[in-house]
Amino acid sequence: MHCRKNGIPPDTHVFPLYPIDSYSIRKSIEHQWKNTVTYDKNLASMDTIRINETQQVLLLVGAIFITCVLVFWPLITVLIWSAAIATALMPFHKKLSRMVKPSVSVVFITVWVLLVILLVLSVSLSIVYGSIEYIGAMVASLVHGFQNTGISAFLPTFTEAQLSHMPDTLVRLLMESLLSLTSNVMQSLISIIIFFLSLSMLLFYGEQIWRTLTCTLSPKLYRAVERMSEISSNTIYALIIVQISAAIISFLLALPFFFILGVGDPLLFATLIGLAMLIPLIGAQVMILFFALYFMSLGDTWSAVVTLFVGYPLLSGWIDFYYRPVMIGNRVAIPPVMMIIGIFAGVPFMGIVGFIVGPVLIALAVTGYKILTEEVENSGKMPSQGGFSD
Repeated sequence: MHCRKNGIPPDTHVFPLYPIDSYSIRKSIEHQWKNTVTYDKNLASMDTIRINETQQVLLLVGAIFITCVLVFWPLITVLIWSAAIATALMPFHKKLSRMVKPSVSVVFITVWVLLVILLVLSVSLSIVYGSIEYIGAMVASLVHGFQNTGISAFLPTFTEAQLSHMPDTLVRLLMESLLSLTSNVMQSLISIIIFFLSLSMLLFYGEQIWRTLTCTLSPKLYRAVERMSEISSNTIYALIIVQISAAIISFLLALPFFFILGVGDPLLFATLIGLAMLIPLIGAQVMILFFALYFMSLGDTWSAVVTLFVGYPLLSGWIDFYYRPVMIGNRVAIPPVMMIIGIFAGVPFMGIVGFIVGPVLIALAVTGYKILTEEVENSGKMPSQGGFSD
């Protein structure tokens, strides 16, 4: 039963007896509306903060990665080369992991890489050091032969005492060069250890790390990233394998060439050419020019001309401008000219690591252009496929 007060039902609104102020009512309504809007905005901002929690985690992880890159920047060359070699050896690791445990495969490949490097270095150093007397005679003949010519300005300056003991001088200069490259021996040893540890870690965890980085991508973005990853892997694989094969081919061609030419020590010359071919862009060219100048200093103009006009195209020219770009281009389906640009632009501006980074960036740029072109073509076809008329 409803109670009444003064005869008025409880649900009945009682209006004041004084006149109604319309201005006050309007201001009160505006004030309530502003409070409501402010409350809704606060709720929306709270929802936004909750949505962006994942982005905050990504920013935190990204900041940590950037800090690591800045702190360990002196080791960036070591890390890039370890990543490149791990990428090149990943197909072999996958095949080997089907027969043995992945950990055993990683240890086997890492030890195998170490042994191959030590074998190549020991054989090369034994050949070069065993012929140090002959190399010293070559350098002394070169300096004496062009002593009073304009070419002497581009040759190193030696005293008579150094020229008379050229083998010892070369050994001392070689040791000084190695010490200048490795000013801190302990740091160099640590870099070597980090290289092999990084190589083994990337071989073992590489695919897992990649899956973790790409698992949250949208399907379209994942397909684009996967294409770029495949192109980068193929480019790195082709670069390393083709570079090593180019050095082997140059060594095998240099043996009969210098043997037929009948000058010097064919094994020594072929070894120097093969090692120089491992230095991209300028290594083999500089070595062939050195041989030609040496022959000219001896007065053997015929051997110098044959070395320049036959030896250079045979031992270096066709490898640099045809074999290497075509083999890499066939592997990654990129025009050879683009690969030449990547190699020739990467090495002078980024150093030895530019041999890897330059072609990879060119390959990524070409692949990105293809993906963009496909997206534009597909978006242009979508209206007609969907039944829309012009």
